[in-house]
Amino acid sequence: MIHMSSKKIDDFEAFKIFLAMKSHFNNEYNYVEYDGAFKAKRESYSKRKDRYTFVQLSKKFGKKELEEFFLSLFLNVTDKGNLSISGTDNMWTGNLLDQESTDTYKNWKKRLQSLQYNFINDCETIFDRGLEEDLEFNQIFKSVNGNYPLIIRLEKMGDICVETVVVFDMIFDFINNVRIADTTYWPVYKKKVKDYTPFLKVDVPRYVGVMKTLLIEDYYDNYGQYLLTDRG
Repeated sequence: MIHMSSKKIDDFEAFKIFLAMKSHFNNEYNYVEYDGAFKAKRESYSKRKDRYTFVQLSKKFGKKELEEFFLSLFLNVTDKGNLSISGTDNMWTGNLLDQESTDTYKNWKKRLQSLQYNFINDCETIFDRGLEEDLEFNQIFKSVNGNYPLIIRLEKMGDICVETVVVFDMIFDFINNVRIADTTYWPVYKKKVKDYTPFLKVDVPRYVGVMKTLLIEDYYDNYGQYLLTDRG
């Protein structure tokens, strides 16, 4: 699912991966596009008081695992699998070795290992709620009466996981078309979803097929007749 390189690294390389991933989620740097390449001065690093942290991380993880570890932390997902929008630009490196960080990484890996399973369950949650709210299929992904799209509301409540939102955005590219008045939460949320997207190597046609099968078999009268080709 995640395409990253794997090799042994030293503590300075671990530090640069940390800086690159931090910049990816807090600035305009693209970690995937630049393959994690990031400039930093070894002399400056040698004067940091938190070098021990990166020494230990370089011993614990290879490059691929460390990239995934930092990704899971900067993504900042709750135990329910939904995004937390609290800032990570000032993440304290002293927390990188604690149990909470380890648990965050383990939970992220579990979600990735169950990506298709979670997607199917989340689809059922989304479609059932859509029927309850009397929404047409396309309205699930649109702002209705100035509110967040249903799929985003469900993710924010922890009823579906963020990876499902990313997959649906890969299919429909709906996030760029959401128009809501919120200028505080939404821009941060949108950026985080888009920042996460290049790390997920998803077979989109496969997930389209999974969704179509579910729509036809379980939701045909309501959503199954919807022409998916109308959405590109």
